[in-house]
Amino acid sequence: MKTILNDIPNREALINGDRALKIGYPGLTSGAIITLESIVNKKMKVLELGSGGSTLFWARNCKSVRSYETNADLYKDVKQKTRFLRNVEIVLTDRHGMTVGLASEPKQGYDIILINSDPIHSRRLYLANLALFKIKAGGWMIINNYQKFGMSTFNYSKKQVFTFDEIGFLGGGTRLLKFPA
Repeated sequence: MKTILNDIPNREALINGDRALKIGYPGLTSGAIITLESIVNKKMKVLELGSGGSTLFWARNCKSVRSYETNADLYKDVKQKTRFLRNVEIVLTDRHGMTVGLASEPKQGYDIILINSDPIHSRRLYLANLALFKIKAGGWMIINNYQKFGMSTFNYSKKQVFTFDEIGFLGGGTRLLKFPA
């Protein structure tokens, strides 16, 4: 069976968190990537907190992607890679600006929200909780590194939860949450 993983030239580098932007795939676990392959479509709007290889993946497979990024070097690199893509908007901001930006996003405005930013425990948990109101009914939240950064206290109830752990994965696993329709 052909999946997007067949196109990744160096899976070990992706598992270790390296080169995700260079190869244009999310730095998520293999199971999460394969599952996303069956979920995403050209009608979906995506919001991501933290940009990178995932930004390119969403741009290729979805209607639009909006990213908030706090790392100036990564912002510059992602901006360069997406400079010709009309369906990508990347916002360089600080932690406070990311929170303000997320709060100003429309209620139920996104089909998918990726939480992959801010390793400070309380901030990441706060962003995930704030993002709950920005996902459409039947939409998805992706929490990368769900075992870290205080995410163990996130309330997963009333959502269908798909957990993808992977031996050697740097980030501590990926969770996909399906919201009720």
